[in-house]
Amino acid sequence: MRWSILSAVAAALVSSGFIWASPFEWAPADHRPWASSFPYQRNIDLTFDVSPVGAPGGGIPGAHYEGTADLWLSASDYVTFDGSFQWYSSVSGLPLTGLVGIDNRGGNAPRNGQIVIHLDNIPTLAGQKRIWIEWDYVSSVNNMPSSFYISDSLGHLPSQQWASEPRQVNGVWRQNLWFQLEPNPLWEEVTLLLPFVPVGDYFLIDRFHVATECIPEPSTLSLAVLGAFGLIWAGRKRMKSPLRN
Repeated sequence: MRWSILSAVAAALVSSGFIWASPFEWAPADHRPWASSFPYQRNIDLTFDVSPVGAPGGGIPGAHYEGTADLWLSASDYVTFDGSFQWYSSVSGLPLTGLVGIDNRGGNAPRNGQIVIHLDNIPTLAGQKRIWIEWDYVSSVNNMPSSFYISDSLGHLPSQQWASEPRQVNGVWRQNLWFQLEPNPLWEEVTLLLPFVPVGDYFLIDRFHVATECIPEPSTLSLAVLGAFGLIWAGRKRMKSPLRN
């Protein structure tokens, strides 16, 4: 009876908050190697309704955490901006709100900058880590220079990577990217670099949606939760037991 209650609690913890998870237009399993099912192990949807930059330790402000492991890992995620990269609540002449990037229409020299998204991982021994990205952006010119970099706690670069051709969706450009790291690190960082935004131009991100998975997938996160509850219960039982010589 007691274990059935703990199982129900664990299942509720794992599933709560993920029922309405945001889907990807292109699901990762339909395009590249992918094992876990929706809403995936980590599933972070950044719509930039508020600035994503905050003090490390509190999670990414405004992020929609929807993955099955996000409950345990989200607090140590963070975002940083460098150079001229910044957050805009709105931008003149664009029908969008909540944007990050560089608007250099009022500048007097080219600008550059980057956004770094730090994501923590399930601390499990796994041979591979996969990352799936679907992002929306607007640019004043076609083929504005931009580069993605993936780094991790082990100092490794992706062993494999893939990118789709950008396509127009509801007035923005949308692209998908896939990366594979070997082995699974403790954390990874996704960096988007804008090396050169000319005077009079802009490059702005409207949405950044990222999912990750460890391969092989951890047996179940619910078992980990059950183990934690079991230790707590056992500890309380020992405290209540009479001392014996």
